[in-house]
Amino acid sequence: MFRSLFALMVGCLLLAGPVAAQKIDGALATAPAGFHWQPLPEVKAAMLLPDGWYYKAELGKDTQAYFLTQEEIVEGGEFQTGLSLNVVQKVQAKTNRKAADYARAFSARAGLAPTQEVLDRKEEALGPLRLFRVRYRAAPADASPKIICQWAIANTKTDTFYMMVFESPEKEWAEAWQLGETMVRELVLDSKQ
Repeated sequence: MFRSLFALMVGCLLLAGPVAAQKIDGALATAPAGFHWQPLPEVKAAMLLPDGWYYKAELGKDTQAYFLTQEEIVEGGEFQTGLSLNVVQKVQAKTNRKAADYARAFSARAGLAPTQEVLDRKEEALGPLRLFRVRYRAAPADASPKIICQWAIANTKTDTFYMMVFESPEKEWAEAWQLGETMVRELVLDSKQ
C-alpha cells in the first residue's frame, strides 16, 4: 500500500529539532498506544490519529487538506486543538517557484501579524526534504491566545509542498503537545509521490 515511504521525524524546538528521516518499505510500524494510523491515500502518506480524535479530508483540484482534531469540525471548519496538513503537488508549475523556495517564502511570513509573536524559527534539510518551522503565539483581541507550530515542508525530489500546522489554546498547549509531538514526529510521507 505504501511504498518507498519517508518517516519524517520532526519535533518542535520546545523539545528537540528534527532528528532523522528514514526510508521505510512496506507496511507501517505498529502505532504507539493511544493512536492509530490514518492513511492519506491521495498523497501516499499516513499520520497518527489519537484515539477519540476526528479526521476530515477536503480534496480539491490543487490542494488536498487533512485535519486530525480533538474536536469534531463543524460548519465553518474551525477547531481549537489539532493538526492540519495541506499538500500541493507540482508546485513549480502552479507557482513558478521551486518547492523549497516556495516553502521558505511561505514560512517567512508566519507569525508576523500584529497580534502574533514569533517564539522560535528553525530551518533544516533532511535528504530531499527542506523544513521551515515557525512556532508562534497568536493572541487576537476576540479570542483566547493559541500556540501554533507551523512547518512549511518541501520535497525537492517530488516538487511537493506540505503545510503542516499543530495548534492548541495556550493554556492547553503543554498537554496537547504531548500528543502533537508524536503525531508530527511520526508523519510518513512518500518519497516518490
